Amino acid sequence: MVGQGIVSGDMYGKRVYHDHCTFSQGLIGVPNGGSIWYADSSKSTTSDGKTWDKPFLTITEAVAAASAGDFILLKGTFTEEVAVSTASLTFIGAGPTPNDNVWMQAAADDDLVTLTAGNCRFYNIRFRIPTAGGRGIVMSGADYTVIEDCVFQGRTGSTHAVTEDGTNNNCKIIGNTFKYNNTASTGGAIVGHTYTLNEVGSGWLIKDNIFHSNLRHIVMRAKQSQFIGNLFQEIGLDTDGGNLTTTVSLDLSGTASNWNTVTKNTMQGDYSNTGGYEAGTEDNWFGNTADDVSETEVDTTTGITLAVPAA
Repeated sequence: MVGQGIVSGDMYGKRVYHDHCTFSQGLIGVPNGGSIWYADSSKSTTSDGKTWDKPFLTITEAVAAASAGDFILLKGTFTEEVAVSTASLTFIGAGPTPNDNVWMQAAADDDLVTLTAGNCRFYNIRFRIPTAGGRGIVMSGADYTVIEDCVFQGRTGSTHAVTEDGTNNNCKIIGNTFKYNNTASTGGAIVGHTYTLNEVGSGWLIKDNIFHSNLRHIVMRAKQSQFIGNLFQEIGLDTDGGNLTTTVSLDLSGTASNWNTVTKNTMQGDYSNTGGYEAGTEDNWFGNTADDVSETEVDTTTGITLAVPAA
């Protein structure tokens, strides 16, 4: 940061910087000397990707140029599938909202991001999940992934917004919206229930997300993970625009899925295993709000959940 001007203060330690500051590395900062790469799909000719005036046209080019610790800034609409095997990359949508930074399919059965490296981050991006079996972010061996302030919007025929295979630990999914991942029998927002006995992701934080119009919201095996402050909506839209009422809301059951904390969530619909709420072994579900006060696990006056949902 380069500054000009003077600093004044008072007896309470408050400091005011007068005149102006220039942030040489941008407001996001660049730790450990990492570089910033720019990708803008609206330009007509690709360049070296080092400035907005001379950006790459694709995310693929930016990933190929980047090294661990680098930032990739995105602007526009990108129709491509990208394999990310370089650790510690940060992808940031540079437009004001996720709708200004769209990552979508090049072919119907694409996986938009195949992530096989740890410590990567995704911010402020709208992922349009591909049709005909395509998925959004597919994770394997991607410890410490952070996905924040993004939108995952499914289409007719798409499967999962985020797929994880149980080899991903200490990941954070915070403040996103997951919607319309509702293809019959396969649709889901965060899904990872098909891996083997010893593959269970641990230490996840899934917090402050909105889930609606998904056939399944979260279905995964997890260990010592936290699910806090999420909205699990019961009724949304199905692929034909009608009411979707068969949502599996939060399923943490399965072998070796245990010791999770589920609290401060809003849980609509039938608060039971039948309604799609299933706990792992020795999970701690408390302090959630449910509208199904008919269950003995829910306080009839406040709607606060008192125990894990029953069969």
